[in-house]
Amino acid sequence: MNLTLDSQHLTVQSSTKATIKTSIRIVGTDTVLPITIEGEFKGIPSHLHQMYMQSMLASYGSVSVHDRTKAEEPYPMTIREKQKEWRLNRIVDIICKAITKRHDK
Repeated sequence: MNLTLDSQHLTVQSSTKATIKTSIRIVGTDTVLPITIEGEFKGIPSHLHQMYMQSMLASYGSVSVHDRTKAEEPYPMTIREKQKEWRLNRIVDIICKAITKRHDK
């Protein structure tokens, strides 16, 4: 970035590159993988810059990844989802007991 001051005017030369700097850190290890992603906006029309920048951030921005291989649930459930599951399990238990009582007679 270049700054020049000419008779009360400030001129700033901008860059046509957008850079995302991030890293991957695996918990429990002392390792970090630095990652730099760079986009060149030189050939992109200015009215599309914002759309490309949002797409770039959506594709390569901050993401959290968790190892779910040892989890009991396939995904973390909200309290409402758990309550719904408990109610359904209770209804299934009641129906099963009613069927076995009827079958035993």
